Amino acid sequence: MSTGSADGGYPVPEEQFNPAEHARNKILRANQLQKLLLEQWIATYLDFYGLAEPGGSRYTTPQMQAIIDAMPAATARDIMSDSAAFVAFVNQAAPGAIADKYQSPAFAMTDDGQTITVGDLRPEWQPQPEV
Repeated sequence: MSTGSADGGYPVPEEQFNPAEHARNKILRANQLQKLLLEQWIATYLDFYGLAEPGGSRYTTPQMQAIIDAMPAATARDIMSDSAAFVAFVNQAAPGAIADKYQSPAFAMTDDGQTITVGDLRPEWQPQPEV
């Protein structure tokens, strides 16, 4: 104990400010956030449309229509608008980060301002034949 300080602990050297280390940590956190946001958005997209990654949906077109109809129209429009805005933002910030098949709703959708109509599952989401 004779080498310790008056308060009974060992002296701790002062930490030197290392701007490169701080910059590195901030970049790593930003990269992690980007990856997490994309992963979460894709998981939400797949869940919303009932999609399986190899193709197909657990929902038929009439079932997806019933889901959309069960939502307040403003909510359905807002969800789709938010998704499109997120895709546009990512496409500008990191072109190519979102695969083409995620660029639009998985089911063809039309909105005449009164009614949102669900069409067929888009070709890129159709089940693929086994080879």
